[in-house]
Amino acid sequence: MEVGGKILTGAVATALLAVVGHYATGDNFISGLENAAQTELTAQGMEGVKVAFARAPLSRKAVLNGDVSDEVKQKALNTVSAVTGISSVVWAGSDLVAEPQSGDGAIENGNNGGLDSATQAAVAKCQAGVDTAIGDKKLSFRSGSAYISPASNKILDELAVAIKPCTGLTIAVGGHTDGNGNAEVNKILSQERADRVRAGLIERGIPENLVTATGYGAEQPLATGQGPEADAQNRRIEFKVQAANKNDVIDAKSQQGE
Repeated sequence: MEVGGKILTGAVATALLAVVGHYATGDNFISGLENAAQTELTAQGMEGVKVAFARAPLSRKAVLNGDVSDEVKQKALNTVSAVTGISSVVWAGSDLVAEPQSGDGAIENGNNGGLDSATQAAVAKCQAGVDTAIGDKKLSFRSGSAYISPASNKILDELAVAIKPCTGLTIAVGGHTDGNGNAEVNKILSQERADRVRAGLIERGIPENLVTATGYGAEQPLATGQGPEADAQNRRIEFKVQAANKNDVIDAKSQQGE
């Protein structure tokens, strides 16, 4: 059984479950996000910026490109990051990230609400690095178990490298299954898989108090309906970057010899 390695940003509140019912399949949902983002860019006078989303596997990470100035690039990143349902936004071939939102659009993701702009920017930058490390690769497990394949261990190697510079931030690992079988069994399996991924990151030098693991079973589907395509999209591991509390930051620096 494969688990799509999906990365959700700490910079945008997720309203996926509120809108996904309007789409028959995950692909249609992603197409809807793409159209919404492109329409918003056009409305803001940025016709030269194009938006794309990965389809294999499906991803809610928007990738922008276009021959425009850096000022327009930043404006485009900020605009697309505000579109409901989009998890993260990057500019192709650049390390630019969306600026933190304020007011009604402030980050309210996990424990990131009410953070100062510098911390919000750090969360967004770290999430972008995690997103890049995953790319379109997939974490895979042995069917019905939490055994991680050798290829997936290599993905964890790359993830750990991306996470280590994220001082003062935490990584929330979320395990998800498809809707087949017993709901309670699925939730237990998703927790075991999330725990195994967390353990893998800790083995690679990420402080254990800065990595959490939660199994959601089939409670938060990415694609609606059933069938091989929808099931493959819903079986996934998600990584969410958040801000650590003060005690966690102090403990992490101590463990790292800082």
